[in-house]
Amino acid sequence: MGVIDDFKQEKNRMVINVATEKMIMDKYNLNIDKLELRGIVDKVIISICNDAILIKRIGKLIELNTIALTKIKDYIEVNIINKSANTVIGDELKTADDVIDSINKYNTDELLTKVIELEEKRKTVNTLASAENANVNLSSTPSSTVSAGAPDITIGTPGTQQSPSISNTSFPPAQTSQKYSLVSNVNVENLETIAYIIEKMESIMNNKKNINYKTLIINSYNRDWTIYNNRNNLSLSINIDLTKNIIEPKKLLMPKYVKSITPYITMTINDGKKTQKFQFILSVSASAATTASDGTGGNWDTWIIMNNELDTVNNIVLLNNKEWVISFTDFLNNELDLGCDCININRITKTFNVNQYNIITEKTDMLGYSGYHLDLINKYDNILLKTSDDNDILLKVLEIDDNNITVLYKDDKNADTEGIWGPGGTITDITEAYLLNCKAQYSIILAYHSRIYK
Repeated sequence: MGVIDDFKQEKNRMVINVATEKMIMDKYNLNIDKLELRGIVDKVIISICNDAILIKRIGKLIELNTIALTKIKDYIEVNIINKSANTVIGDELKTADDVIDSINKYNTDELLTKVIELEEKRKTVNTLASAENANVNLSSTPSSTVSAGAPDITIGTPGTQQSPSISNTSFPPAQTSQKYSLVSNVNVENLETIAYIIEKMESIMNNKKNINYKTLIINSYNRDWTIYNNRNNLSLSINIDLTKNIIEPKKLLMPKYVKSITPYITMTINDGKKTQKFQFILSVSASAATTASDGTGGNWDTWIIMNNELDTVNNIVLLNNKEWVISFTDFLNNELDLGCDCININRITKTFNVNQYNIITEKTDMLGYSGYHLDLINKYDNILLKTSDDNDILLKVLEIDDNNITVLYKDDKNADTEGIWGPGGTITDITEAYLLNCKAQYSIILAYHSRIYK
């Protein structure tokens, strides 16, 4: 029998009814007609069972029960408690359809995410009690009694041992000696702590609205590309305190040729002790971005992390060391061919035109030369030249004819600086230099925020 079947069983419906009665009595000192409350519970259960997204992702009965209780609590607060305190009474919901329409306005997806997150952190919260030694016989026979308004509440049948009394009981945090247990055997502590989870969950959801995100951008250009030619496998140090901040990968801005290699990209981060993987799918194509306001001008594709609409721990960096190696693989789990930089220059000559030069590049390795992806460069695009003295010069490309690149460059030297070439020197005096194709670089977009919400 699956979780959904257990959720719909009469035994579990009684659990939700008892927990709801206890919750609203302790929290609001309010009695609600049992038939009315049972009708709301039944409709909520049907509503949850019809939620395809929730059913697909849920894994535990207690999560479904917590979601049901939260929706019931939300409806009661909005439509019963708040309205009774308001002198101007609006149109109240009176039909079952109205009840469900109101409940479904609650963000189920965000609610489920927070339930799962809370469950994963249960060891620190210590909220759920053990149910192994105190079973409660919840039956649907007429002899069963469930009373939320009486001085004592008993759940059982004549002739059987009664469960512990839960009268005049509040909802304190569970004792730290108690351990987590699913509600296969339901006891009083389970019912109490479900309501406590709701309070914790609402606190998390309210704090979520106050998160102040900051952006971290990693660009392949920033590596020492004269040594690490391959654009894949970035080695870097993160200047963020990982013990105080949470980092979430968001997007990749990749050269437009990448989408012809793979339908999705797997990014792997290795900190020397632990490895974590994130998968990205194409969101905005460069060809479509030429006319779209959310694109990158037709030069780079935008890839977004899978399940980016969900607030899940699978999309959070869970590494401890700041020294990272980032690599990419394709859909066949092979290293993604992102090409190379550090185009070796054979010589530079001046043309007959003012401020124009011909750069002759080395082309002995045809396969490696294709990895430079010079076909991405258009007229007046930038190409970066780095000298052996570690000077960076930005050149404007006028034309590319095989391995002959015609560029536009004006030496802005003056009498004070004498330029980067020294007295009387020009760009043609370079004996050792390399080129980087700016259009073939990529960027990794991450967001981070403090672990303590403010």
